Amino acid sequence: MSAEAEGFAEAVSAHQAGKMAEAEKGYRQVLASMPEHPDARRMMGLLMAQQGRPAEALAETALAANRPDDPDLHVAVAGALKTGGWLLASIAALHRALALRPDFVEGAYNLGNAEAARGRHDRAASSYARSLVLRPGYTEALNNAGPVLLADGRVSDARRSLACALALEPAHAGAWSNLAVLHQALGGAEMAIVGFRRGLAINPGQSAIHSNLLFTLNYAEGVTDDALYRGFRDWEARHARPLYAEAAPHGNDSDPERRLRVGYLSADFRDHPVAHSLIASFERHDRSQVELTLYATPRSGDAMTERFRRVADRWRWVSGEDERQIAARIRADEIDVLVLVAPHTADNRPKVAALKPAPVQVALYDLSTTGMQAVDVWLTDGEFHPPGSTSERFAETLVRLPCLINFASPARSPPLVRPPSAATGRITFGSFNNPAKVTPSVVALWAQVLHAVPGSRLLMKYLNRFASPEVSQLIRSRFAAHGIAPDRIELRAGRLPRMAQLALLNEIDIALDPFPFNGCTTTFEALWMGVPVVTLAGRRFLGRMSANFLRHLGLGDLVAADSDEYVARAVALAGDVDFRGRLRRELRDRLLASPLCDSEGHARALLRAYRSLWRDWCLASRNQSVIEAHRQS
Repeated sequence: MSAEAEGFAEAVSAHQAGKMAEAEKGYRQVLASMPEHPDARRMMGLLMAQQGRPAEALAETALAANRPDDPDLHVAVAGALKTGGWLLASIAALHRALALRPDFVEGAYNLGNAEAARGRHDRAASSYARSLVLRPGYTEALNNAGPVLLADGRVSDARRSLACALALEPAHAGAWSNLAVLHQALGGAEMAIVGFRRGLAINPGQSAIHSNLLFTLNYAEGVTDDALYRGFRDWEARHARPLYAEAAPHGNDSDPERRLRVGYLSADFRDHPVAHSLIASFERHDRSQVELTLYATPRSGDAMTERFRRVADRWRWVSGEDERQIAARIRADEIDVLVLVAPHTADNRPKVAALKPAPVQVALYDLSTTGMQAVDVWLTDGEFHPPGSTSERFAETLVRLPCLINFASPARSPPLVRPPSAATGRITFGSFNNPAKVTPSVVALWAQVLHAVPGSRLLMKYLNRFASPEVSQLIRSRFAAHGIAPDRIELRAGRLPRMAQLALLNEIDIALDPFPFNGCTTTFEALWMGVPVVTLAGRRFLGRMSANFLRHLGLGDLVAADSDEYVARAVALAGDVDFRGRLRRELRDRLLASPLCDSEGHARALLRAYRSLWRDWCLASRNQSVIEAHRQS
């Protein structure tokens, strides 16, 4: 092996281990002796992109290679930039590739992937369509087109795309999974479960499909606590337990009172409900007590991402890295407490925890237990898991904060108005939740509410989902089966900026909460706009979200214990004009004065919990050292 080849291999090894400075030095040494080394240029570009240096990434991979007219190189540049989270630059590189070679199938396909990651679903669909014109029967393009067509409200087109993919390749695990996502989006949890299980049977090692299956079990009716727990432990057995043997001891300084190094691993450092529950608290962390490192796995960034970057002591974009590479970075950063944010949701990396890169590992905002013994703690509070009476099962130890959920109050909000029934003379119920949560039992109960309040109507809105005639017809037919005329159901389409979405709540008198999977941000936003929410308290974390918020606001009377109570509370609220008017005026101030919006208190509570866990680890570590010393003496 030549010196250059050996040096390149060592640089790649350092890169994979998360030792970025060492890797950069190695690549530069190779390039000093072989300036045209294509792989070293490509890997250097990838490293620059991962470190948030897009201009240098472009220079290394394209300009420095002196091949500006090579479309293949522009696609390679685009891949490096996309991995580093620089989607606009990646898209620009792909457009250059297609300008040089208009019939470049992979260029069009990758452009679709980049636009999908950016959330531009219409453009992504167009790029996939272009690749399919160039290569009819391109299975991966058909499969990837399914989710973007669904997100764009084109449900029938999404279904056809995925059906074509499966006709061409019946054993395509990803297509079965995407078809399951489509069924879930239509409120068909049972059919979604079948699809996810089919995909998992084809590819048992696909941990993301398995996580999707577990996520969907939370929508399904009749899933017991024991069955759900077994599902998560099965996930651990298949995907996490094989990695446990790779976990190594930690050499962190075991001073229990020093400044803590806390790392958060998340795909949601972007405009996402989880981000709105984290950012204000992060901005109020006591930096004399904590060093904050954020490991970001989202496919794209936005203005909220930049806000997180500014608040972090160290920012690590790890979307293009595998679990071992991410774990190596965390270990190299000597993180004391690793917080896995909603680990079993989209684009997150729960398997990182199996490698135990930090001494203390905590789950935050997960939809249920992680199922992993490698995760020490599940953060919660006394409303989600009442001491002595919770039936939910979990692999972690519960640590209860005074209030788990924290919301950043919207920077700008529409003015509060009188309840719309004051002008219309009829009650408007509403739900802005994902239609996937509107199960047959939810429809049946909401229909009872509508029957019990003569003349009332229901307004529903969720992203652009109701732009699809198929979805709209499905929802109306489900209500019609319970005797609710179509003209009493109004379905709004169109993606709205947050201000406009909040303003739409001014058209609602009372919000109806779905179950067994409650609303979260949707409930907060309704309350923020003075709209009371009626909820049915469930027995698990995701079914107690709205009950938690209402009880923190002193509105426990709006929390029902069963279906009959749900209808009764909705009917009573509809008839109490004065109470609803008072709530319209007072709810925002109540929220601001409550623990739900106390970001400073939330930050202190988190750090108290982390400090306590860290002290426990330090004590255990020192005790273990004493035992080892005694054995050797």
